[in-house]
Amino acid sequence: MKNILLLTSVYPAEDFPKDTTPVVHYFTREWAKQGYHVKVIQNLVYYPKIAYFILYVFEKVISKFYNFLFRTKGYTKEKHYYFEEVEVHRLPIFKKFPLSLYSRKEQEKQLNRIKNLVASKKFTPDIIIGHWANPQLYQVIELGKIYPARTCIVMHSDVKIINRMFGKRSKEIIDKIDIWGFRSIDIKNKFENQYGVVNKSFLCYSGIPPNKINLSGRTFKNGIQNFLFVGLLIPRKYPEVLIKAVNTAYQGKDFHITYIGTGREKVNIERLAKKLNISEKISILGRVSREEVYETMKVSDCFIMLSKPETFGLVYLEAMSMGCITIGSKREGIDGVIKHGKNGFLSDAGDYNKLAELLDYISFLPEKELCKISNNAIKTASDLTDEKVAKRYLDSIKAAKLE
Repeated sequence: MKNILLLTSVYPAEDFPKDTTPVVHYFTREWAKQGYHVKVIQNLVYYPKIAYFILYVFEKVISKFYNFLFRTKGYTKEKHYYFEEVEVHRLPIFKKFPLSLYSRKEQEKQLNRIKNLVASKKFTPDIIIGHWANPQLYQVIELGKIYPARTCIVMHSDVKIINRMFGKRSKEIIDKIDIWGFRSIDIKNKFENQYGVVNKSFLCYSGIPPNKINLSGRTFKNGIQNFLFVGLLIPRKYPEVLIKAVNTAYQGKDFHITYIGTGREKVNIERLAKKLNISEKISILGRVSREEVYETMKVSDCFIMLSKPETFGLVYLEAMSMGCITIGSKREGIDGVIKHGKNGFLSDAGDYNKLAELLDYISFLPEKELCKISNNAIKTASDLTDEKVAKRYLDSIKAAKLE
């Protein structure tokens, strides 16, 4: 089982915005390093010109609620390239508007293009994987009829999309896939509540580079003083909540909050800090390199991001790897990786009162307890390196039909 065909809606490229999520690439890159022959097909959606105009005009409003990747320009040309030694084939596919379904005509046309491309490469896949169900689920099932391969679909967020795609046939379609992957426990639970428990499944967690783990550990002689947020400064990530909660819990105490990221909420953060007369305690660094993020994490005591929705949230794992006391959202992607009170903490997204109560509790924890939680976080991150999660991913698929 050395040949892997992976189909995905999202994949990075040199001509794409830098904030395009590389989550799928991190898996394929590791598989290539491990000696597998990997071919990636990106089903890159494009819309009518009027749709991009609307997206451009209402981009700020949409960003408040969106849980899907959208661009304000379309890519309509095929592109075949290598990205860090992974072979990628970008095949644009037309859709009338974001969040709509692909037409059957477009689906069949795209499937034929994929079939012809794979045949032209004289490539016989042993494993066929799809990330995101729309449109990959249909393609993986149809390709699975041609090749004697294990099939897998990894769900990232919207579990109800399968019902929209297949209606009453959803359960029948789901049963055609050998194994299902879920990006978090929360997504798995929602899927099983909607469709029932599948026969074979695994949790498809992301990983981090092994050299980005602070094996030396941390000390908390001065307690928790330096707080950090890393992410888009947009409403669904609730960056303002951090200021309100810390200022409430740390009245009369020293603290500093650092924000890394850009977005429309920057103005509101600055306005709130000024209103509370704590502007000197707030730093907004904007967009910085990944290396600078890690360096900032090293000198931060506590990482907080209470976003909703959040498919996984690799940045939480990165903060844990640096030994930060990490606080994530309940019932979101990192819930299940973070064990409340053991290797970090969980709080309700958007609720600054509950976060303030939690921070007040944490502020009185003895240094020994903080070090224990920090070390547990590092240990958790050490078990979720890129190499380890990529291997577990494939091992789960290989074992899918073994009884």
